[in-house]
Amino acid sequence: MAHNLTQREDGSVEFFSGRNTPVWHSLGQIVEGLATAKEAIEHAKIGWGVEQVPVYMEANGDMIEIPGQFAVRRTDNNHPLSIMSARYTPIQNVEAFEFFDSVIGSGQAVWETAGSIGGGRKVFMQATLPGKLFLKSNPDDTTEKRVLFMTSHDGSSALTGFITGIRVCCSNTLNAALKNHTNQFKVYHRKNYQAKANEAAKVLELAHAYFDDLQTVMNVLAEKEVTKTYVDGFIAALIPSRKEDEEVATRTENRRNEIESLFREGTGNVGKTRWDLYNAVTEYVDHKQNGRVTMARIEKSAPLANVEAEQRFERALFGAGATLKQRAMDLLLA
Repeated sequence: MAHNLTQREDGSVEFFSGRNTPVWHSLGQIVEGLATAKEAIEHAKIGWGVEQVPVYMEANGDMIEIPGQFAVRRTDNNHPLSIMSARYTPIQNVEAFEFFDSVIGSGQAVWETAGSIGGGRKVFMQATLPGKLFLKSNPDDTTEKRVLFMTSHDGSSALTGFITGIRVCCSNTLNAALKNHTNQFKVYHRKNYQAKANEAAKVLELAHAYFDDLQTVMNVLAEKEVTKTYVDGFIAALIPSRKEDEEVATRTENRRNEIESLFREGTGNVGKTRWDLYNAVTEYVDHKQNGRVTMARIEKSAPLANVEAEQRFERALFGAGATLKQRAMDLLLA
């Protein structure tokens, strides 16, 4: 299952796409029009809850409760998601996303996709803000304004928001390291509804400021044509050589060649500007990069999951992939 979306016992998938647009291999529920957060949760089938239950071990034929440890499981099917300490406080899916509902209702943003991956270990929802970014030199090369929220039930992440751009022609996630505004933020739970609404408004304010910077950066990079010498130097600095054995050296060379190829022939690229170079890196990270899959990771993932694709997804947002994209932006803006 390359998408790694959670498949339910009845064969349906925990995912919804709005605007009547099929995505993710045409799986999930396709919905006409635009959904509120409440509707998105319902259509994506992620309204289930989680609970903590004691963990036991067998010792001399007896079952003994392990102090300070709890299993986090889904309440709809009792599927275990993780084992956490007593300090861990689970956040319900509905609670995690409902704070943004008031802002969506005001027309400032709309929920476009929602779903869960890894059996429910991670849950995400994405909102689209009005307007698009576009290049002065090529108005057809546009970037959507989106905010992605993700939470986990396995302790791997808090409720986190990502300000992202999706380049329409190639659907690459754009996580740029800009000078004045970060693209990642934490969203903290508040019992008071007004506090939730105020926090959501701050998220939008931050997002709009970020996209103002991003529009400027996009045009700056698109106006700077590059030579072969610059391309070679950029790729070498992005993926430096180290003291490596033959296998590692070959892998480094393959990564460099892949990015150079995407610069010239990647989706939407023409092989001329720093903007093409940046999009080559994002396409490589989001769609091409592979990594070593360990047995521990396989055991942690849901049955039938494509663990390699899952790792790529997580690296692109949280780990080495996000770092590589930010490193690329730093080099290109230097």
